[in-house]
Amino acid sequence: MKHYVGVGSVVIAFCALSACITSKQSYVKKGNDLYNAGKYADASLNYRKAIQKDPLFGEAYYRLGLAAMKENQTREAYDALYRAVQLMPNNVDAMERLADVSLSSYLADPSHPQALYQQITQLSNDLLAKNPNSYEGVMLKGYLAGSDRKAKDAIALIRKALQINSGDPGVTTELVRLLIQDGQTQEAERIGKDLTDVKKVAYGPIYDLMFSFYGANRPAEAENVLKAKVNNNPKEADYVVQLARYYARGQKPAEMKAALDRLLNDPKNFPQARLWVGDFYLGRRDYPAAIRYYQDGVQNEPKNKLTYQKKMLIALLAEGKRDDALQLADSILKDNPKDDDTLRLRADVQLDSAKPENVEAALQTFQALSAKQPNDPVLRFRVGRAYQAKGDLDAALVQFQEAVKRRKDFLAARYEIIDIDLNQGRPSEALQEANDILANRPNDPRARLLRARCLAATKQYGPAKAGLERLAKESPKDVEPRLQLGLIALKQSQYKEATDIFNGLRETGDARVFLALATTYSSQKQYDKAIQALNEGLQKTPDSLAIIGQLASTQALARNYDLAIMNFQKVIAGDPKSLSARVYLGDVYELRGDHANAVVAYQQAYQLAPANTLVALTLADALARAGHVPEARRQYESIVKAHPENATALNNLAYLLADTGGDLEEALTLAHRAVKAAPGQDDYADTVGYIYLKKGQRESAVQAFGNLVHKNPHVALFHYHLAMALFEQGDKEGARKELAAALVEHPAPQDEARIRELLNKT
Repeated sequence: MKHYVGVGSVVIAFCALSACITSKQSYVKKGNDLYNAGKYADASLNYRKAIQKDPLFGEAYYRLGLAAMKENQTREAYDALYRAVQLMPNNVDAMERLADVSLSSYLADPSHPQALYQQITQLSNDLLAKNPNSYEGVMLKGYLAGSDRKAKDAIALIRKALQINSGDPGVTTELVRLLIQDGQTQEAERIGKDLTDVKKVAYGPIYDLMFSFYGANRPAEAENVLKAKVNNNPKEADYVVQLARYYARGQKPAEMKAALDRLLNDPKNFPQARLWVGDFYLGRRDYPAAIRYYQDGVQNEPKNKLTYQKKMLIALLAEGKRDDALQLADSILKDNPKDDDTLRLRADVQLDSAKPENVEAALQTFQALSAKQPNDPVLRFRVGRAYQAKGDLDAALVQFQEAVKRRKDFLAARYEIIDIDLNQGRPSEALQEANDILANRPNDPRARLLRARCLAATKQYGPAKAGLERLAKESPKDVEPRLQLGLIALKQSQYKEATDIFNGLRETGDARVFLALATTYSSQKQYDKAIQALNEGLQKTPDSLAIIGQLASTQALARNYDLAIMNFQKVIAGDPKSLSARVYLGDVYELRGDHANAVVAYQQAYQLAPANTLVALTLADALARAGHVPEARRQYESIVKAHPENATALNNLAYLLADTGGDLEEALTLAHRAVKAAPGQDDYADTVGYIYLKKGQRESAVQAFGNLVHKNPHVALFHYHLAMALFEQGDKEGARKELAAALVEHPAPQDEARIRELLNKT
């Protein structure tokens, strides 16, 4: 029996196949219509839909590549055309367009990638194999010969290409360039003038080449080239601005104004003339003139008001008028609260102000913008800078690392990572990062400077100094290399060398110079000179909280406690959230014997950072010294509860209990926990001995203190404690021996008084 295929099935199958073919072809046709209408993005979308229908559809890849070329999407154009050539090896135009994209990329990359060179060579060979007189094939050979510095070969090949097709002014311009390079200047000039003066081509690079050719030696011809460029391209605003810049450099204000008026007086062809002229003056750093044109634009082009206002904002910032810039930014955001550009600029101003409240506002803005654009590395960097300004280096480091993840060559972020690693005591990691940058950018001055700092931090002073000396020689006006050389001398206790370097930098007015010079003097206990240097620094930078803070610290070292307190209070007034200033203020009150005010300062510091264990301990110790035993005990207990292994809190609580009539069993348990948590800390073992003594366990106390004296024979306090235990045990002779040994070790004045008091009893 015969088996027949149903007619309906055949029709359905045929229709399905037909629909598939029609569908992909219709997408390409629709794409072509959009392409011809100049709607390249929409055209690309249709070509991609055709490719989805048939991933091997070479025509769709070819058309996609052409559309990408129109949108200057070089990478996308290359990928699409490369696939088109694979699928349609006989499509000569696809090969030629791939060659164009490859050549443009090759010439634009200063490193001239070898892979692209080989790609262009292969395309050229393939084109010439198909047609020995292929214009594209010969032209490619000419460009490659030029990149190989084979000028004569390149000239011959470019001439041959132009004989085949003389219509490309870009290739003719390449011939002119090669002729100039080969010393054939007369012919180069003749061909160049033919393009600019006779054919009047609308190809900007030939005018730029001829302008460069005439240069400063033939200014009249150079000026005429720029005039011809403007006249032959009457709708190109950039060319008019270029001519105005030429006149500005030549100090020809009348001609410069006439060129700019050409824009301002032709609103039909140059509707944004005020914007371009404002930008011209902004580029020349004539900020008042730039702002005038932007303001004029706001008044006369209300539909572009936001654009002009943002330009005004940039000009105000460049002029250093930050208050005016903030006021304008607030005005812009009142009408455009979600304008990201203005939000960024305002946050930048706030961050640069260094005022704590402004820094916090900037951080919040950058965080909000980064949440909207999480892959923007610059926003990540800005968030990091804000954290850095707040002193939160850990959070800043995370943001800088995230920025680098998103853009490997983000040098600004990588520099900050190195700086933080150095500040947080990770010089080896910082050095590796600096070496990584220099592997790709061996002459990068910032990376070289950072590497020298890393070497100094790892005590490789010889290589560090050699690197800094080279930088100082290359850039004699740069403060940084010499400052770092001075800091290395300071680290090596080479005080005369350090002083000479810092004195040589005083005229720069850099606050860091005065800070470093003061440190050099303080290291030699020359506090008067240190204070003098800091006061000089304050005359140059009167608002420098860093200088005021170091001045306060130096005054404290010189025992000028009242002045130190006054200056720490100035730091706090300038930065109310400064934790360190409040702690230092408390320390100075302690040195002055003012325990009550010390407690107040430490309490304020604790309120700023309740999670900071060191500050919490400092407050607890101060409360104990001030006689506020219940408060001190509660403070220690809260620390121990939050950090059960904190040896210092355990020890100090144990001592407080033992010294103030507390539970001695509890005290001993706490002291043993402290020793277990930090077995090498002899002070904690000393507390154990003290508690034994308070409990009346004299033999245990003698054993504990005896071990400490044996281990630390030059610590007066341990001899004194052993003497106390021996005295309690009735061994007066042994006690006298230990007390005499304690006095030999130059005890602190208050300890010496207690030692002599006990000695009198023996």
